[in-house]
Amino acid sequence: MAGPSPEYRAFVEAGIGICMSVFMADGKFSAEERHSWLALQHGHPLFRDVPPEAFNQMLRRVESNLTSGDWRERLTKWAGDVPQRYRLPLFELASELAVADKQLEGKEPEVVRRLGRAFGIPDEEADRIFMSKIAGGPRGPTAPSPASSASWTPKAPE
Repeated sequence: MAGPSPEYRAFVEAGIGICMSVFMADGKFSAEERHSWLALQHGHPLFRDVPPEAFNQMLRRVESNLTSGDWRERLTKWAGDVPQRYRLPLFELASELAVADKQLEGKEPEVVRRLGRAFGIPDEEADRIFMSKIAGGPRGPTAPSPASSASWTPKAPE
């Protein structure tokens, strides 16, 4: 990723870390989660323009961070690397990913709740978003699709 600022790289890596934290919260990476991950990697505005070599390098760092130390500290650090205007859309995405395999297991709800708090989203709003994803599956009835939301514009964060 020659050219983007260190802040933008940190933002993209934070997005990878947050997504992987949700996926791995139940201790497994299901076929449905793998399919969702590949779709995200190749189609989501946050990731799709990242060259594969740079993406894989960030993914390796994230995987290393997830296997060492306290996941809560990592999640809080990654949340801090996300610019304010992207926090709600990324929270919506994380909520959607938590139900990608149609099951809530392990620490998935806890990861989503901690992420909402780290982003400064009021508990009631975070719960509404998360419950809409549970009620409506991958595309909840009240929350917009983050991949098509106007809040995901492919420009570097401020």
